[in-house]
Amino acid sequence: MTDMNSSALRLSRRAFVAASAGALAVPNAAFAQQSVNRLLVPFPPGGPADYMGRLLAEMMKDNLGGRPLIVDNRPGAGTRLATEVLKNSPADGTVALLAPVDPMFIAPIIYNNLRYDPQADFKALTDVAGVQFGLVVNASSPIKNVADFVRAAKASPKDNPIAISSLGTLLHFLAAEFVSQARIDSTLAPYRGGAAMATELLGNQVSAGMDATTTFVEYHRAGKLRVIAVAGDKRADALPDVPTFAEQGFANLVASSRYLLYVRSNTSAQTQAMWAQATRQALAAPDVREKLARAGYDLVSGASEQEVAKYSNALAARWVPVIKASGFKGE
Repeated sequence: MTDMNSSALRLSRRAFVAASAGALAVPNAAFAQQSVNRLLVPFPPGGPADYMGRLLAEMMKDNLGGRPLIVDNRPGAGTRLATEVLKNSPADGTVALLAPVDPMFIAPIIYNNLRYDPQADFKALTDVAGVQFGLVVNASSPIKNVADFVRAAKASPKDNPIAISSLGTLLHFLAAEFVSQARIDSTLAPYRGGAAMATELLGNQVSAGMDATTTFVEYHRAGKLRVIAVAGDKRADALPDVPTFAEQGFANLVASSRYLLYVRSNTSAQTQAMWAQATRQALAAPDVREKLARAGYDLVSGASEQEVAKYSNALAARWVPVIKASGFKGE
């Protein structure tokens, strides 16, 4: 869920140009707070999350009470920086956050100095897109499937680490679960984002990696990297040729995330409904759906608050015990 480069960036750059006409970055945050709606994106410009945010902003801008809508990129601290910005934003409901669901329940477990309470401070209004995680190798690798990787890792663990794009995320704990369930001794090699990891995979400097499929989908289509498994309960919409881990013998290795739309919990009911409705209208547009699917996201229709809460609670129930048992603590 970080910057893509090379061929993968072409899609994002085209979308960036198209969307920027209606979703302009405003450098003066104080001015933005007073005169426009803001959609916080906790990742840098140019990557898949920014692409999604600008695509949605272009479609939503006319349905938010007459105020323009701008995308406000606030990368840093594993999405915690943007989350803090939302907490400290005006109470008038002009600011929303587009972010993955997993940091909201993982961060309170692994960070001792968290400066927000996900349950008390925020309200998740609807889902926006699904995110699958994939295991990937270089296209020239003899590894064609999960069984091949497990055999290689058992034969030579030191030569088969698994690169991951970040620590303290659902991806991190999913990768650790894979190592445990496969009974291999592969180490996890954290990188500063998916783009850096993809670069080393392309150069055969690391044997395998795990990240959101949005990082790999263009490389897979171009025949430069090979996604050999996805971790969802179904195949990824963008990668129908790639079997799930469950299809390859790992029935319990199922995990995916979603991007949700958050506002401050004290936002008025009317404003909450306005944001949710504008999002659902955007997600219903065929052009938006086609572009999100092409970028590697699983499509959703904009769940109700109750459905989002049910999904979030189920995800937490599955992974909180795993995270606590790991003993991992973030810095």
